[in-house]
Formats: sequence, C-alpha cells, structure tokens
Amino acid sequence: MSPWQERNLAAITRRLAPLRHSPQGILFERRSVYNHIVVRRKRNQFLLCYQHQQSRVEEVQSRLDPLSPLDLLSPYTQAMLLALVWCPQPRRILFIGLGGGRLQMVLHHAFESAQLDTVELDPLVVDLATRFFGFFPDERQRTVIADGRSHIRTLAAGTTYDLIILDAYRAEGVAPHLLTYDFYSECRALLGPHGLVVSNLHSSTPVYDAARRTFAAAFRYTTACSVSSGNIVVIGSDTVSLDSRILWNRAALAERFGTSGLPLATWVQHVSFRPPYRRRASILRDSRLSA
Repeated sequence: MSPWQERNLAAITRRLAPLRHSPQGILFERRSVYNHIVVRRKRNQFLLCYQHQQSRVEEVQSRLDPLSPLDLLSPYTQAMLLALVWCPQPRRILFIGLGGGRLQMVLHHAFESAQLDTVELDPLVVDLATRFFGFFPDERQRTVIADGRSHIRTLAAGTTYDLIILDAYRAEGVAPHLLTYDFYSECRALLGPHGLVVSNLHSSTPVYDAARRTFAAAFRYTTACSVSSGNIVVIGSDTVSLDSRILWNRAALAERFGTSGLPLATWVQHVSFRPPYRRRASILRDSRLSA
C-alpha cells in the first residue's frame, strides 16, 4: 500500500467510525422524488435499499462492512471489476449511478492517479452515500447530479474514458432510456482506444433478454458473466477482444503483478460465463420508447 493509500484508508476509517455504534435495524428512511430509500444495519453490514412502491419489497443496492470498507460484499460488484483484467490501468472512469459509492470508493483507492466522474440522478442518494457509506468527493472523485444520458450529451468533444460503468438502478430496474442501442452507441463514442463499457443487468427483469441482445448488437466484442444473485454483468468494446476463456489466467497475473491490490483471481471463481438469453428478443431503440 502506498503512502497515499495508507492516508486514504485512515480517512475512510475515520469517516465510518461513528457508524460502529449504530443500532441494528432501520437507520434512515425517506421517499425522494425518484426512490423510496431505506438504510439499515443488519449485523455487521450497512445496507442501502430501494423499496418497491407497491410490494414494499426492498432491493439491496449497496453493502458495507465499516471494519473492512474496501471489501466488495456484493458479488455483482466484484464481477463488474473483472473488466480490469482487460483494462488494468484505467486513467479516466465514468460511472452512471452511485448507490452507496462502493465501486467508486474501491477504484479511487486502488488507482490513485485515476479521475473518476459519477453521474447520479437522485441528490438524496449522494447524501446517503456520504453519510453512511464513506463516500467522499474530492478533486479526483467528482459527482454530478443529473440524468446520466443527458450528462453524456453535454460532454465536450474529445472527452474519452477508459471505463464506463453503468449501474443506474431504481427499485423497478434500469430506466428504459439507459438500455437502448442508441444509448450504448453514445457510450461507445466516449471510449478511448482500449476502452470498455461495463453494465449491470438482472435476469429477473422483463426486458432482460432484449437488453442482453441490444448490448451484444452495440459492440463488436462482448462477454457476460453471472453471479448467484441473478445479476448479469456485460462488458463491451469495439477494440478489445473480450475472450472469457483466458480470463482465469489473466486475472491471476493481473492480481500478482498489477498495482490495484484487488483479488481478481478470487472474484473470477464466483462467476459463470456466457449466461443464456433469448437471441430472438427485440433490440431496444429510442424510437420505440416514444411510440
């Protein structure tokens, strides 16, 4: 761990120290314009949950153990960071969706020269990520409150990213305009020479098959992996050949010789590749959203 990383971990630990005395159960609950949000403590974990409006079922968006703040506890987040096997030294990263800021915190710590930009629609989510999950914006960790797609369209010409990470969930799933071929094309146009787009989908949603087929159609190379929660992580690029058959060896090498300090070789053991989908499903397009 570098001197900066030691200082950063100490700062994270200080921010989270008051949470250790929190009671079990609900710590916060409020309905914002976009989400019904619940923060609860369950044993040694703090959970950020979105509650379904009708059923009151809670979907866990983020998990944190304040004693191990750099551990990713949700398997799908581990699967998303397997993109580092193909992009081992990202310098610029764009996130659409914040949640508890778990991926942001880990990558901010692992790559101390990287610029991380996050776009989050709900200002209450940003507040809670800061209050309960140790997220802290700084000169490298920038946050914009806006619709992700609208923000992309405002970026200056020539703006590029090495990684674009899409994880913009509400209780009902991903907003339709963030699942279309047109949207993925806009993301693809922002990629650098060896850039990747990583997206979190869920096999239980009604549009899953169409979303998978749409993503596959939008990029020259794609791969997908699933975890036990039902999340399907898809990775796409027009320039990087995403051959999952070599992922095991490359993950071990990246962990051994890389500088991120992330347990990629462990994470890769918990995913399965090429989860099925109906290849005759429709391709989602903007024109059909307004039809």
